[in-house]
Amino acid sequence: MFTGTAYAPEQQPVVCPNADSHDNVVSKEKAAEILAGSRGRFLTIEFTKRTTGESRQMTCRTGVTKHLKGGKKAYDATAHGLAVVWETKSKEYRSVPLDAITALSWKGKRVVVR
Repeated sequence: MFTGTAYAPEQQPVVCPNADSHDNVVSKEKAAEILAGSRGRFLTIEFTKRTTGESRQMTCRTGVTKHLKGGKKAYDATAHGLAVVWETKSKEYRSVPLDAITALSWKGKRVVVR
């Protein structure tokens, strides 16, 4: 009788040895540049939430200022490694951790962040 397990958590996931040369794989720094340079275009971000560790996907825009209420934020988002975006589904501002982004989709192209 077989007694092995189907999943071994001590094993590392298999990664292509030439992953850096693929055109759909970008670094975290490049992903932050893409996000900052999107200039209000719609994009989809896939990231891991800091609070719960669950994976989340959101369609959003950067540079939206129409819904600001005035005043200053209590913290500096860039100092905390966050990007402030406008989520189209909830119609609210959201802060996305730049180091937790796993994929970006914009202009019909999807890139994986490593």
